[in-house]
Amino acid sequence: MTKLIIVRHGETEANVRQVWQGSLDAPLTRRGEIQAQATGRRMAELNREHPVDHFYVSPLPRAQSTAAAIAAAIGMEPEIYAGVSEFDLGDWEGRTFVDLKETEDLWNRWAADPTFAPPSGESPATFAERIEQAFADLAAEHPQATILVVTHGGVISNLLARRLGVGPQDWRNWESHNCAITVIEQDGSGWRSVLVNDIQHLPPAARNQEDASLYELDEQNDGTDHER
Repeated sequence: MTKLIIVRHGETEANVRQVWQGSLDAPLTRRGEIQAQATGRRMAELNREHPVDHFYVSPLPRAQSTAAAIAAAIGMEPEIYAGVSEFDLGDWEGRTFVDLKETEDLWNRWAADPTFAPPSGESPATFAERIEQAFADLAAEHPQATILVVTHGGVISNLLARRLGVGPQDWRNWESHNCAITVIEQDGSGWRSVLVNDIQHLPPAARNQEDASLYELDEQNDGTDHER
């Protein structure tokens, strides 16, 4: 049985500002760093129960920063895997979601034509194909293995929409919280969910951008369990 453990990166400044970051660099916020540390502790527990055989990370710095906290906790360095990079919006990256909706009518364009791509960017169709191929390759290369992947929200929602939902168009129902852990398994009958978008390992104040102050976050970041 192939097991995929999929982790979204920690919160970034672009997440807070509701900006499409895509392939751009965006550093983790203090909240994102705390999320990553808590995820490292949780992954150390999971690794004792079900040892990770292979560890991959997107080449984008926000994913690598998150993976570094996990690597320190489980004692395994990740391999960079370009196939799990975030959706590349090309020349339109760095703009707010509101701007893209109001100025470019982006989501309606995509609903009408999933092959539409912004200048120098990907279309939903090509992105979905890339993600499908990336994870199919991992499963084929490592059959019967436990594979940990630190990646991005768009990648995770697209993957889960295909594996557990009704197809790529179902992605909105599978959006992932920062540093959420998802586990899916493949057996002879296909893929099934074990854990989806789990954030019980995060300090309560680190679960939503609007919750609490950084002081409260640091008070909760003491290495103990929080509402496991």
